[in-house]
Amino acid sequence: MSAGDTGAPPKTGGQGDAFQRREKANEDFAIRRREKDKLMELRKKIHEQKDHLQKLSDHIDELTREQGGEHN
Repeated sequence: MSAGDTGAPPKTGGQGDAFQRREKANEDFAIRRREKDKLMELRKKIHEQKDHLQKLSDHIDELTREQGGEHN
């Protein structure tokens, strides 16, 4: 041992820091999971809106054909 060494672990390591790293990892994981769930919900809503728009477009096309607006 050199002068000044106490044999104690450095202050940047140890069990306290491992606990803090684990807690941060758990928090980060929970945040990523919530964000993923939100993105999945938004994708679902976009898909539903696209389906709805397609149905409206099909309906408009049908009405236009029935009224003789298109020459098919």
